[in-house]
Parts: sequence; structure tokens; C-alpha cells
Amino acid sequence: MPFMFLILAFLMGAVFWGFFHANPHDAPRGRLLACNAAIIVVAVAVALGAALPLHADALAQHPEQRFMAVYLAIMAGGAAVMLVLIAGGLVRNLLLFPRR
Repeated sequence: MPFMFLILAFLMGAVFWGFFHANPHDAPRGRLLACNAAIIVVAVAVALGAALPLHADALAQHPEQRFMAVYLAIMAGGAAVMLVLIAGGLVRNLLLFPRR
């Protein structure tokens, strides 16, 4: 399982780097900052929405396996964050701040 956390951390770092590295250069700084902040808030909200019910259900089904429930929640939340950041970055770059 430590290897899976390492993979998640590497992928999360790559997604965050790509999200901020692909900022449109000609976009107004204030609007871009607000858009990035909104995407990150949505990503965290979706991650919590995915992780917390899975954690609660896993604990209800197998209360003796607390570590596995936490592991499941971290992996689901991490995957949700990455998916929302990727989709949000595409929407930001292609629809909200398209190149001229």
C-alpha cells in the first residue's frame, strides 16, 4: 500500500503542476486567480463528497478494518481531485479563456 500512496502522490503532483503550468498567459490575473480558486474549491468539495460516504460505508461494513476504510477514502478523494482539476483546467483553457 505504500507504493500506491507513492503513485497517488506522484500523479497528484503531476496534475497540480500541469494545472498551474497551463495557465493562459493572456488572461486577466484577477479573473484567472478567481477561476483557479473556484476550480480548486470544487475539486476539494467533490473529493470530500466522494471520500466521506465511502469511508463511512466501509467502516459500517467492516469496522475492524479501519485502515482499509481510510485508504479507500484517500484514494477516492485523490482520484476525484485529479479528475476535477483536469476537467476544470480544460474548461478554463478552452471555454473561459480561449486563445485568440
